[in-house]
Amino acid sequence: MSLWHTLLDLLLPRHCVVCNAELDSNERDLCNVCLCQLETVKWDSITDNPLLRSVWSQHDVEAAGSSLYYNKASDFHNIFINIKYYGRPRLGERLASLTFPLWRERGLGKDAHYIVPVPLSMHRKWKRGYNQAEWIAKGVAQVTGLPVCTDVLVRIKSNESQTHKTATERQANTTGIFYAKAGKINLDGKRILLVDDILTTGATICDCIRALRDTFPNIKVQVFTLGCAGDK
Repeated sequence: MSLWHTLLDLLLPRHCVVCNAELDSNERDLCNVCLCQLETVKWDSITDNPLLRSVWSQHDVEAAGSSLYYNKASDFHNIFINIKYYGRPRLGERLASLTFPLWRERGLGKDAHYIVPVPLSMHRKWKRGYNQAEWIAKGVAQVTGLPVCTDVLVRIKSNESQTHKTATERQANTTGIFYAKAGKINLDGKRILLVDDILTTGATICDCIRALRDTFPNIKVQVFTLGCAGDK
């Protein structure tokens, strides 16, 4: 750490996004204690787990994995709030690069051709300044070496916030808001790793897969989300 950053930390102390403890000069976003206590998902299988079961009723998905639990009752949910809304997308990139190797060892992303992040609408991306799923995809790309494809899957419009909606309302809120365009990259017959920030009911993932298969009927899909709603 440079002298400049050390002085900056003295003048403008940084704090852990989880416990609010003051960070040392060698800590980034999370203190080392919280980093070691991350609420990691305990699934062992990439071919039978809650994420897969949430989409199997609608779509055939080869494999899936998720790294961290998202539980509003836990202070650790602040990680996702900061990634999504408070201008810390690099935290998503970092956590994906730290946690995806375990899923990589289990075969997730094996023989994939592209990583495809779930897109934001143009308006929401402009307002926020970034798409958090793209940054998470960048973290996965650091582990896999796969290219990130951001110009095929498109969000047609901004849906309403999912925060206070029931499972049925979430499904209706995300149906038909994505489409896939055939352009320079032809994904038909290719295997992709679809990446998002948080899995709740699976409604967003399902509509992305529908859109992709409307354009590329023979596409093979695997899924990774940094977070998954639930308890450890």
